[in-house]
Amino acid sequence: MSAPEKARTRGAADAAARRPWIAAFLLAIPVAATLIGPLLGADTAPQPDALPSQPPGGGHPLGTDVLARDVLSLVLHGGGSVLAGALGALLVGLVAGVPLGLLAAGPRRVLDETVMRTLDLVLAFPGLLVLMTLAATGHRGRSWLVIVTGLLQVPAVARLVRGAALAPGSRTVVEALRMQGHGWAYIHLRHLGRQVAAPLATDAAGRFAVVLYLLASANFLGLGLPASSPDWAVLIERNSDALFTQPAAVLVPAALLTALCVGSNLLVDRTLARRRPR
Repeated sequence: MSAPEKARTRGAADAAARRPWIAAFLLAIPVAATLIGPLLGADTAPQPDALPSQPPGGGHPLGTDVLARDVLSLVLHGGGSVLAGALGALLVGLVAGVPLGLLAAGPRRVLDETVMRTLDLVLAFPGLLVLMTLAATGHRGRSWLVIVTGLLQVPAVARLVRGAALAPGSRTVVEALRMQGHGWAYIHLRHLGRQVAAPLATDAAGRFAVVLYLLASANFLGLGLPASSPDWAVLIERNSDALFTQPAAVLVPAALLTALCVGSNLLVDRTLARRRPR
């Protein structure tokens, strides 16, 4: 990429970052639907007075899906599994990846090589292929999907933590703390924990979109949640054949997923732009 192209790309990212309301607006829509939806008590069961894939109207503002369920009710109830699954998988990746990264950053080179080479092996497997293989062996369901998706994030999280902990400034302070007699827990949990907190928070925001994409893809392929689930990705898959007769059943959940992904990415761009030296 040439210098002018880099400047234009950076300028576009900075322009988006200077408009935090865009990210806030995009994130607010799916989050509000997720939080408010269950409080409304809408019925997600098939409606006896409705036809499958019915266009908007007749008491159904967004129409019905292929099972004659109200699309608006499904959309308002479908965000819970999306957000809970993504946040749960992200938490699994952080809980497992941070200690491994700190462990690899220790003084023992053999331990570092063992941990990182093992994680490199895990990193070589495509995430969606792993989930498909898992489903083929009978390990289906939301819990398996969330846990394995989280474990697939461990290599990247551990690499980030290790890199931040092995920065030249960090190594100097670590050696000084060791000479003062401080133990492993004090050095790694207190000092290095502060060192990796900022880059880890930025990475977590961006990784949320990665996890969300992987979970949505798996649910779209029928690898996780049952076909009757109101999950947005499941709704897209179930109603894709009726796209031209009842587009709202596909486009509305797709728009909410897109808003969630784009909003989180813009939030990361804003964070990076604020940290970038001028």
